Amino acid sequence: MGVPRRDYLYLMPYWEIVLTVRGYYRRNILQYELQRIQAFSAAFAFGGNKNNISPRDFIPLPFDDDEGTDDENLTDEEINAMRKRIDAENAKNSQ
Repeated sequence: MGVPRRDYLYLMPYWEIVLTVRGYYRRNILQYELQRIQAFSAAFAFGGNKNNISPRDFIPLPFDDDEGTDDENLTDEEINAMRKRIDAENAKNSQ
């Protein structure tokens, strides 16, 4: 996975594990998109797309609705609060 096993199992806090796993999952999004387009092309190669559906309609993926929603709704106060929490966690972990 890229993180040493001992660190992952014993040293990393839970929130860091969740973010690490989420990051590795997001690395594969392009691969999933390419596989969806390949399956879409193979399915309609000889018969044509008579129903005029898109690749997203053909094979919906869990992350299709996640585009652009991560940071759009955050206020400056929420961003500053998160930065303070991150600094506090970093201070705890550096001791």
